[in-house]
Amino acid sequence: MSTITFFEHQKRTYADLRWRPDDPAMRQLDQLNQACGVELIHLGYDHLRAAQYVGVIRVGDTTLQVLPKIDFKGNADAQTDSIPHREAIESATNNLLYLLSYTQDLQVKEQDIAPLLAQRSDWFELLTRFFAVNLHRLMKRGVERAYRSVEETLPVMRGRWLLDRQLMRRPGIKHVFDVVYDEFSADTPLNQVFKFVVECLLLCTQDANNRRLLCDIREWLAEVQNPGSISQSHLDRVHFTRLNERFQPAYNLARLFIENSTLQLSAGRRQTFAFVFDMNRLFEEFVYRFLARYRGRILPPGWHDVRIRKQSEGKAVYLAERLPDRREVFRLVPDILFTSPSGKTTLVIDTKYKRLDRSQYNSGISEEDVYQMLAYAARFECPQTLLLYPQSAKSPVTSVAFETLGHRNHLMAAAIDLHQPLSRPDHLIRDLREILEEVPRYGSIT
Repeated sequence: MSTITFFEHQKRTYADLRWRPDDPAMRQLDQLNQACGVELIHLGYDHLRAAQYVGVIRVGDTTLQVLPKIDFKGNADAQTDSIPHREAIESATNNLLYLLSYTQDLQVKEQDIAPLLAQRSDWFELLTRFFAVNLHRLMKRGVERAYRSVEETLPVMRGRWLLDRQLMRRPGIKHVFDVVYDEFSADTPLNQVFKFVVECLLLCTQDANNRRLLCDIREWLAEVQNPGSISQSHLDRVHFTRLNERFQPAYNLARLFIENSTLQLSAGRRQTFAFVFDMNRLFEEFVYRFLARYRGRILPPGWHDVRIRKQSEGKAVYLAERLPDRREVFRLVPDILFTSPSGKTTLVIDTKYKRLDRSQYNSGISEEDVYQMLAYAARFECPQTLLLYPQSAKSPVTSVAFETLGHRNHLMAAAIDLHQPLSRPDHLIRDLREILEEVPRYGSIT
């Protein structure tokens, strides 16, 4: 199994990869793009180019690993397989794990990550090892068990006799009984999720240690049925109490595998699958979770009564009504809203996983994004809006403010530096605090 590493939006020629334009892997990549409905990786005339999707794409015996440019050590643009390039891969992988620790509520510790990074495995194998190690550790202490209601037809009485059902189905049969009883079982919705993910990972992983850990877990879950597929309704049946809350981080990671992967088995042992994240959504969720977790250290004085929320979690808001029937149109979904205790929106934040460019007069901000922010300002009656970008590794800290002509609406665009160890959040807390202190404010934030 060979691994080819890209950084997001990086281009690699077929000659560099030692591929032919008619290589079977090209056909498999094209089929995977079509199956996912998005271009996970661009197939050019003489090159491959990574998109905004980061993660792992496996075609046959080749793994394409796409990492975000959030490295803090080495150089992502250095020559392939050089020491600076390997250091960039390791530091970007480290930061991607911490991004997920915020967005998926994972418990990530530096002492756990260090030995994983030393394996120099691809991103998928590393995340599989992280899941297997943590779930293995938890299940050694015992598998979750709970009472569940079981309805059966038995030759003996057990539990409660379902007399009405028996009379309807088999009134003349006297040697069997329709009964319902409670059974203390490991066949719970949570364990079914774990069983499903373990079986899927066993089909994908090539790492011997990962397979050993996963096989142990599968053996411990032997009495749990494999549902074959996991739907949203099945995930909604999983509930946590003080008795099983220790499994919640492992469940979050299992759900991550379910929601971000597509597995397709082809003939023989060749496998084609993708396990990817859209960095646009990942960056948005990270900023929201980071602000919420460290709000006490980020929000300036006088802002501590402000509520931070995502508009997508609330009631749908529209920009206009169509006449004459007054039907609402043009739904607005800003990423993050700051609201006062009275409910007034005091700041609208939208994240954009793009790069600002101070060499341009408008700092590289697209007109489409500006018009979007103006719509937010008008609809939410909020004169302050903020566009938040990731900082380029080679650029100085960037922030720029605008005031719309004829109105008192203020738009600020700023960038935060993700090219630093996210395991130590102090610098990012300081950066966000300084950005919020620069946001033009009119009237009381509370």
